[in-house]
Amino acid sequence: MLYKHNRVITLSLCKGNEFVLSQCKKSKSKLAQLGQKPANSVNFPDFIPSPPPRHPLDVVYEQFSKPQLTLILKKDEPSIYVRHTEGQIVQGNYQVEQVFEDKITGFYAEGRVPLSGNAPPVLVIRGYGSWYPFDGVLQDTPEVFIAHLDWQSKAAETQGAIAWITEKCQQGDRPDVIGESLGGKIAQQLGVKYRDRIHSVVTFNPLGVARKLAQSSPHPSVFHYFTLGERYAFWANQGEFIPGTILQISKRGTRSWKYRLTEWLIQRTPSPLEHFKSRHCLGRIIEILERLIVQLILVYRHNGLIFTHRNPVVRVVDLKELLP
Repeated sequence: MLYKHNRVITLSLCKGNEFVLSQCKKSKSKLAQLGQKPANSVNFPDFIPSPPPRHPLDVVYEQFSKPQLTLILKKDEPSIYVRHTEGQIVQGNYQVEQVFEDKITGFYAEGRVPLSGNAPPVLVIRGYGSWYPFDGVLQDTPEVFIAHLDWQSKAAETQGAIAWITEKCQQGDRPDVIGESLGGKIAQQLGVKYRDRIHSVVTFNPLGVARKLAQSSPHPSVFHYFTLGERYAFWANQGEFIPGTILQISKRGTRSWKYRLTEWLIQRTPSPLEHFKSRHCLGRIIEILERLIVQLILVYRHNGLIFTHRNPVVRVVDLKELLP
């Protein structure tokens, strides 16, 4: 069953192009019919009830977790793929309280706190390499392709991220832990090991973890968001995912002609590692271009923002439905 996203947590433009949590313009009676609450009435750890069972801050967390190419050079860009400094205020009215980094393993995360409202603190974990400045790719590569590696989750301990989580927990304000791609893998690992200190785990197109970890005692509040047509999350390390709510998200759903066209191209194009079909130079050039275009499409799907679209489609699914 498909659900159109009725924005409860919306993005309002204000001075400095900052977005803040604001109350939806829909009438209270309409929200009540949907079983939802205005954002400023959410008392954490309450979540927006179904349909569908979504994390109430997924609109904001997606922008924290994913790279945003159009804004990548702005210093207050909220994406974790842009390095920030401690004390810096980023779009969304959050302050970067602490920065955690390990040069050896490539681990990078930021502990952020909201300057207003009742949202919890959040540990945002970076995915595969920093985009601005561009670095960390070589260090991150082993973790991307080997599911059972936990070098970066251990770095979270040595670099102070777990101490920050523990401090917030002791203050009665357990933080959320979020991440995209590789960051989603690390978030799952921390969510299982420190589930009593973490409020919820939210991932976007996450990479898998070791089977043993996925089958261990899970965190009670986990949300996995997968973009329609996602491939890299399942191809990278063949890992598994800790149990939680699985949501498939897209801008327009499977009826979109753009999705159908790109999916047709992906399915007819061999992977970059397969042999060329054509024996002629021109034919091979065309095949190379097709494979390059397909990879660009897949990268866009993996990293592209969905909830900034006016009416994104959200579908609660079983993980088996998503496996390519």
